[in-house]
Amino acid sequence: MRVLDYGRSFVTFVSTGGRYRNNARLQIESRTTLTDTRSGESTRYLFFASCKSEDTFAPQDLFYRNNYDFNGIFSDKEYVIFRTYSSHTWRFRDEGLWEGTFKDVNERLVEVEGTVLGDGEEVVRASMAGKPLVGRVELTSEDAALRAEIEFPIKTMNANDTHWKWQVDTGPIALPDFTTDVDLHVKRLSPAFVAYNVDGFADFVVQAPVASPENGSSVTHYTSPITLPAKTSVIAIE
Repeated sequence: MRVLDYGRSFVTFVSTGGRYRNNARLQIESRTTLTDTRSGESTRYLFFASCKSEDTFAPQDLFYRNNYDFNGIFSDKEYVIFRTYSSHTWRFRDEGLWEGTFKDVNERLVEVEGTVLGDGEEVVRASMAGKPLVGRVELTSEDAALRAEIEFPIKTMNANDTHWKWQVDTGPIALPDFTTDVDLHVKRLSPAFVAYNVDGFADFVVQAPVASPENGSSVTHYTSPITLPAKTSVIAIE
């Protein structure tokens, strides 16, 4: 089975609006492939790693004082940028077609061969041997019109070597919401973390606005766990 080598896979956006032309190379956090089962058309979405807001190529004071997390998702045509401040703002999602917003978007993806692990003992032994692990979660909408395959590096693996139990807890990934009616599929996608320990379901917490219990102000946080039926797997790279 071919999987991404996430340490060597990048998406680069080209912008020209600042002091200088910038080729911003961003490491891939996850790859989500959405397929319309009626037409057979598939679109691949690359979720890139977070950085902090910065004054690029400035002579000093490189980070913005009112700082925020900056990450997002690109496909061959669509994009979404997430800007996460300490309080939730309207700038959290900026989405649409990237042509006209960015000068260009390129990808450099490296694939390697991986082996799907079978029982719990295989997973635990691979984890304890220090092998790079990749996860896959396959989801299907209730009407079976849409299917998603989400692939990601497993950054946290819990392993019990007496009962051969394991549990993935990792992210962020780009999780689709099949229940919304959208004009662009990228608008379905939100940052999420995933946990699973069997093949049959996966649990998620999704980044969204949340009211603070202390003062009622809205923050952007991972919350409201959900469980979805899923086909899950753990893949080892030798």
